[in-house]
Amino acid sequence: MIQRSTWVSRLSSKAVCATFGLLLILLICTPCCLAIATNETIDAAGKVTVTDAVIEPSVLMTGDVGLLTVTVENTGTSNVVISDARLISKELTVLNPETYQSTRTIGAGTKMQFSFSIVANQPENIYYPAFYLNYQDAGSLRYNIPVRVETPELQLFVSGIPQNYAKGVKSSITLHVGNAKSVNMTGISIIPSGDGIQCNQTSFFIGDLYPHSEKSVIFDVTPSETANLNFNVTYSCGMNSHQTSYSVPITLGTDKLAAEPLINNIEVGTESGQTTLSGDVSNAGISDAYGVVVSLESAVGENGNPNEKYAIGTITAGDYESFDLKIPSGLKTVPVVIQYKDSSGNQFSKPLTLDMEKISGGTQGSTINGAGMPQGGAPPGAGGMPSGVSSGSSSSSRSGSSSSSRTGVNPMNPLSGMGQGMSGVPVMEILYGIIILIIVIVIWVLWKRKMKGRKISINAK
Repeated sequence: MIQRSTWVSRLSSKAVCATFGLLLILLICTPCCLAIATNETIDAAGKVTVTDAVIEPSVLMTGDVGLLTVTVENTGTSNVVISDARLISKELTVLNPETYQSTRTIGAGTKMQFSFSIVANQPENIYYPAFYLNYQDAGSLRYNIPVRVETPELQLFVSGIPQNYAKGVKSSITLHVGNAKSVNMTGISIIPSGDGIQCNQTSFFIGDLYPHSEKSVIFDVTPSETANLNFNVTYSCGMNSHQTSYSVPITLGTDKLAAEPLINNIEVGTESGQTTLSGDVSNAGISDAYGVVVSLESAVGENGNPNEKYAIGTITAGDYESFDLKIPSGLKTVPVVIQYKDSSGNQFSKPLTLDMEKISGGTQGSTINGAGMPQGGAPPGAGGMPSGVSSGSSSSSRSGSSSSSRTGVNPMNPLSGMGQGMSGVPVMEILYGIIILIIVIVIWVLWKRKMKGRKISINAK
């Protein structure tokens, strides 16, 4: 019994020693194994890099929301485990900071994208939010991304604004839209508005406007009162909508650049019992007058007597054209209407009243004046309806062959007949004067020779 117990005791002692030795070997080998695994993980994580960072839109306006997408690529041959990814910024606000807080693996030779929504709630500048990629066993990767923030601004200005607008008269105005920023502006739409202002377009769609570019839009404006013409512009930068406005003051008054037709050099003649009124229409304005028609007041309109109308056509600024009208006999006053158009197609009517007694007994070269008004009764300026009273008179002794309109003399320029050739010079009158002067000289010479040395005495009985 004693021997058996001794053997068991010895056997147990050997087992304990073996177990202790095994544990000692494991304790010595384990740190080496752990060290080898950590080095492999660090080497694998070193193969992960940021290959791209895209911001949409590329430039953010103050207050805009942008989407920042970071692309990460594992260029190594081992998988890399990450614990989380995040975007950190002191200036910009990250709307989804907790999106990538779970563990995931980036396979060898593969890419992975991380998207963050940010708010550019800062003034115009360049900011650098930091992208962090935290590995499970190998530290983290940091990458700063530049984000440009600009002030939202769409440049608006107009050209071709007249000093005064004529009431009820259509005028053109050009609105220029410019993009002075570094971002593409899309979906640009313009809506004009204003009390008492009518535009030919209720809205206009421009579309896209690239950075540092400009587009122009022409609007036809017809005002009925003094007011502000407002242009409301909406556009987008990426997913963000913006709005701006621009106002143009519309002031009613007299258009200083308008055409100004005047009647002068009036003649009244009678042929075969028919009375004829002739004269010139001169354009004393700055602009050309188009579609000029002179007619009696009773003949105005499409159904008027065509014999009481005279179509002239275009009269350029500073030029004149002649007209002839058949009028009823025995009239003391003749109501005449001059109709013409401007370059925008607006129709104007200028009523005049000619006093036949002043024309027949006055002096030649008179001018009949009156203020023009658009057809339909709306005056082109701030003034009211013209009276159409004739000013001045004309001589009835003016014949059709000797009037300035027939000899090529512009009543607006008395010197315009010079250089017209023999048709503009009174040749016969000059010849008659020369002949009479020669005869007088000859008679005087003969008389002096005959009376030389004699005394002339006169006896009165």
